[in-house]
Amino acid sequence: MNTHTRKNRQPGFTIIELIIVVAIISLLLAFRAPYALSSLQAASLSSSGDLLMQKISQAQQRALTENRPVALQFYFYDQDGIEACHAVQLVSVDPATNVTLPLEEPVYWSDGRAVLVSGALSPVFTQIAPADTGEVEFEPFRSREATFFRVRFYPGGSTSLSVPLRQAYITLVASNNYQEEMTEPPPNYYTVQIDPVAGRVRSYRP
Repeated sequence: MNTHTRKNRQPGFTIIELIIVVAIISLLLAFRAPYALSSLQAASLSSSGDLLMQKISQAQQRALTENRPVALQFYFYDQDGIEACHAVQLVSVDPATNVTLPLEEPVYWSDGRAVLVSGALSPVFTQIAPADTGEVEFEPFRSREATFFRVRFYPGGSTSLSVPLRQAYITLVASNNYQEEMTEPPPNYYTVQIDPVAGRVRSYRP
């Protein structure tokens, strides 16, 4: 009888074996979590950088097809303690009155996971003409006390930028890597260079 019972007993895990398996899986997940988070941040940053490249291309194309200047406006304001550029928008600017007319709804960077910084990592913004910077007079940015910087793209391919090519770039970083007055790029960033004269655009990633 005992021999028959042993033959029909199904193999299985003991409680101790299950605990060991769960512990091993937990350790593996803990080691993988930083890499997974880093991958998500890199993907979000790439998406934001690609969006910026797309908006610059749209501004150039509209300037050419409509035979008039089209500008890309960068909005800087405080969000969650980060004072940086959180949105961009295509606009037209009346050359006589400097009145701005939005050409589309604002576009925001990856739901707050990436920001475009000013200062040493984006020297384009240090030499913007006075007519192309100031406080935003319309919503939703007026209530956020936002300021703007504007880059104009002309039908012939040139831009309103007056900086040398080596300084004609702007940089996006992941929000969790943001620091005030950044002078060195973090390990992961997305830089876009705009040729002030020819309008050619290049991107740089580490």
